[in-house]
Amino acid sequence: MKKLFLFYILIGGLLLQGCKDFLNLPPKNERAVTNLNDIKSVLAGYLDAFARSNTRPIVGPFPIILEQQNMMFEAYSDNFDFLANMPQYLHSTNSFAKEPFYADKLLFNDMETPKAIWTSYYQAIGFLNALIEQCDDLKDADSQELKRVKGEMLVHRAFYAFKLQQYFAPMNDEAMGIPLYLHTGKEVVGVEMRRLKQTEVYNIILADLEQALAYYGEAGSNPGYNRFFNTRYIQNLLAQVYWFKAASSAQQTDDYANAQQYALGAIEDVDTYIPKSLTAFMDVQANKDAQYPAVFMQSMAFNYVAAFYGNPYAQFGLSPANLKVADDLISLFDATDIRNDAYFNGSNISTGWPDGGPNGQKPIRIHLFAPEEAYLILAEAYYRNNKESEALQVLNKFKGFRGAAQKTNLSGDALLTEIVNERRKEFFTDTDKRWLDLKRYNIKTIQRTLRFFGKDYTVKVEPGDYHYALPIPQVELEENPYIVPNAGWNPIVF
Repeated sequence: MKKLFLFYILIGGLLLQGCKDFLNLPPKNERAVTNLNDIKSVLAGYLDAFARSNTRPIVGPFPIILEQQNMMFEAYSDNFDFLANMPQYLHSTNSFAKEPFYADKLLFNDMETPKAIWTSYYQAIGFLNALIEQCDDLKDADSQELKRVKGEMLVHRAFYAFKLQQYFAPMNDEAMGIPLYLHTGKEVVGVEMRRLKQTEVYNIILADLEQALAYYGEAGSNPGYNRFFNTRYIQNLLAQVYWFKAASSAQQTDDYANAQQYALGAIEDVDTYIPKSLTAFMDVQANKDAQYPAVFMQSMAFNYVAAFYGNPYAQFGLSPANLKVADDLISLFDATDIRNDAYFNGSNISTGWPDGGPNGQKPIRIHLFAPEEAYLILAEAYYRNNKESEALQVLNKFKGFRGAAQKTNLSGDALLTEIVNERRKEFFTDTDKRWLDLKRYNIKTIQRTLRFFGKDYTVKVEPGDYHYALPIPQVELEENPYIVPNAGWNPIVF
């Protein structure tokens, strides 16, 4: 049996290298892995972060959606009235961020966050590649447990690849998928890490997830060990991938049918767990409901997101406080909607959101594979599959969970608009979701004129323009001669 020498101690020194250094990564002489228990032990050091929020993984980002990532995508979206909030952001009592931070975020000039995403996600893929490849050499291992372990890793690898594709690939250029390679380089020398076609990327992602789902059907999960290897989570992610792919250059005629199928699987028997009161809604946000069927992660960097969402000690006169939300977002909510009291204080974001408490620390909190996302994908899939009555029925059922008013006689574009608006309401401040919706639905021009360093700057982001494919990090362009950059990004030098 061949030995694999894992690189997880050494890999920290590779953080300034390009994705090819993670995807085409020769073995490193750090720790010998020769059997299934060895693989499980090494993988456990990564999975711990998905079981306990006070543990950093041995490789990859923590949390899986970084705080700066969340704030960048919020800055690149339309949920806040940033012009009205500038006096609070740049106030002398704001200790969380200074003028350069806000200038880069609000003027679409953040080059460091895409670099962090690119590096940490490809690092995690390279780590998983090495372990998955070693699984194929374990001929004498317990076959059922091997499926559980390999299936777990396949879902994680698919997740990272999907996010990289969503973030760095334009929607409608088939040639401009992300680079992706699924081996460690043991047998292959001189791999050219080119951008794949978008169809090729999605085929890889879907193959990983469908194999994982097949493994689950054959072996089930190990509840004490597995984290993503869960039929509900796998189907939720499959629904997301087919739903997003259906609006891309890689679209196929059965994408929405597949999205419908997997969304139905993801929400099976889930209704009793979806919060239907303000208290239950906030308990889920704070991870106080152990039965809620999603993967929860919480940052250890308390108050980091306060720079965008408000000082947790605003009652003492500290900034930023009373941050204004966009009027067109506020206008979408019915008076009876439980999310009103969760999110807002009048036209401002509540001091109790997104951390779940009236005052105090503001960590970033993330739920992966939430059933609410599958519900809204299902509504759209029905609509796209010419089942408008079913789409409206699902949409109204979802609105009922939140106490929102039911809709009648909706069809065509008006029905789709209502589904998109429901997504905006449900996923307010939720990681990357609004930015991805702006990208996917090709809607809305964002234009801002803001004053930084004594000068006015205007930025205009039109539907479908280059801003919706994040800049490839400069280090990748330098390290990888085969990579094609995303055009249009010219950093502002203040």
